[in-house]
Order: sequence, then C-alpha cells, then structure tokens
Amino acid sequence: MRKVLGPAAALAAGAMMAALAGGCTLRSSGGLPAVAGSDLQDDISARLANAGEQPESVTCKDALIGQVGQSVRCDVVMSATNSFQPVVTVTGVNGTTIDYEMKPALSKDQLERAVARLVSDTGASAAASVTCLSDLPGTMGAVAHCDVTTAGVTLRRTAEVKSVQGLMMNFDLVPMLTKAEVESSLLDELATHLGKRPDSASCSGNLEGHTGNTVDCTVLAGAETAALTLTVTAVDGDKIDYTYAPRK
Repeated sequence: MRKVLGPAAALAAGAMMAALAGGCTLRSSGGLPAVAGSDLQDDISARLANAGEQPESVTCKDALIGQVGQSVRCDVVMSATNSFQPVVTVTGVNGTTIDYEMKPALSKDQLERAVARLVSDTGASAAASVTCLSDLPGTMGAVAHCDVTTAGVTLRRTAEVKSVQGLMMNFDLVPMLTKAEVESSLLDELATHLGKRPDSASCSGNLEGHTGNTVDCTVLAGAETAALTLTVTAVDGDKIDYTYAPRK
C-alpha cells in the first residue's frame, strides 16, 4: 500500500541550492534579498525536466525572502490525481546569493486526492469521499489522519511517511478499526468461540493496524463482566488480526 508521490528519483541527489544574481534576485520590502516566485517556478521546472518529468504546472505565489529559516510553498501538478508542494527553505545567505533546500509535502487537498487514488489502486471500491485532518509533511514517520468513506462506510485511516529522498516521499495507509468496529468485531469473535454472543462490549478507543498496538475492552454477558485487552498480531492490507486476553 505504498505510493510514490512526486518526481523521479533523479531529484533525490541532495538539497537544492541556488546562487542567484542579476535578474534572479529582488529586494523585499524590508531590504533583504529575495527570490522571485517566477524564478522558483523556473528552477523547479528545470529540475523536473532534467529528471525526465514534465509537470502540468508549477506555481510559486510568494517570493522567498533571503533570511535563514524563511520558507515558501509551491504547487506542482503532475497530473489530475498527482500533485505535491515543495517546501522551499533558505539555508544560507551571502550578499545576493541565496541557498535553499526543497522538501516534499502534501497539502490537505493533495493528500485527500492521493489517498483516494491509493484506495482505488488497491483494487477496493473507489472512495466516495476522503477528508484529511491535516497536511502531510515529507518527514520520516510523519502521519496524517483521513476519514475514508467507501460503500457507505467511513473508516479512519492513517497516512504514514515511510521514506523521503529529495522530492520523493513514500507513505503507507495504515488501517484503523474505529471504536464501534472493534466492539462489534470482538462480539462476533466471542460469539464464534463461546457459542453465544455477549450482551455488549465497550472499548476504550480505536485500534490502529500496527503490530503490538492494544486497546482495552469490557464485555458484559448477563451478570458477568470480563475485562479484556486486544493486541494486534498482524496486518494484511485492510485486514487487522488481533488476539484478546484477560486484562492484566
């Protein structure tokens, strides 16, 4: 369930640097040197072209102020379903020479489209809607949560960045059982193994599909109460396997 977003690996050779002079620099209102948005667009387009990629559009709305730590975001559209946002950050300034690096990121809207495409690529029914709670920065281990509705059922999914190299970022969709789904699933499991379905189950929260993750549940069957801990043992695509045992 890993999806590569952004241009080809040829862009992963390291931080992007620019020695800007003449028409490539301007002065900000504060008197600092700056890189015009149009020059950032030209730089990104040229680097993509050198990597054999032809974006549909590159848009940098803001100039990059020549002060270490300053950053801007640009929008790169590769296709109708594949776009990303290079985050351009100043790493050094020497006179009118501005050095900067670019790191990938997905805006909230871009992530929603990418997740919808990823769900479709897995062979499952196309997602009717995807709503993500945040953007996804191109940082190892970064996560964003998205509500994915398919066939009338909404599941909370986690997009987790697994690798970053240049402007390429790979992320996995981690499945998640909601609290209600965990409770229903546990009652089904107990009914199968005990021969009778307990009256109810109440769990402390959702169960995310990472091996070793746990959630506590309380099961009621008549006058009897059982406190259980569910532990994820394996994850295969959207399927989460777990065991349950008395809570310690």
